[in-house]
Amino acid sequence: MTAKSFSDLSAEFQETDPQDWINNLLDSVSGFLLMPSAAITYISATQTIGTVPANSLIKKVHVVRTTAWDAITTFQVGKSGTADWLVGTAQANVDGAIAAGEQGAVETVEVMKVVTSATSIVLTLNQGAASAGNGYVLIEYTPLI
Repeated sequence: MTAKSFSDLSAEFQETDPQDWINNLLDSVSGFLLMPSAAITYISATQTIGTVPANSLIKKVHVVRTTAWDAITTFQVGKSGTADWLVGTAQANVDGAIAAGEQGAVETVEVMKVVTSATSIVLTLNQGAASAGNGYVLIEYTPLI
């Protein structure tokens, strides 16, 4: 990583949306970890993906489609008692084709949530009319201390 002076950083900050600048800074100074879920399919289910450690920043939720869903299938990502804490149904629909020549497609939702105690992450999938579709969910987070 190349060292930057205060004036370089100040100029960069003024030319960039502050939240984008903060996100870029976090990406450059801290290694985010990915917590993958077990495989998900088109079938309605609720499953615990894993646990984010105490004192962590959850940055993004990535939904990876390895086989296209053939109809609208919505999902929520949250925690016990708050199913849509990270991703609500209105943000999340995994149907649609995977682009020709690609092995999969990734949908990303930025969340920026801090947890002060270990938090189990729960995925709730609503099949809708789907009869095909596979993938998995990744939670991107970093310990703060």
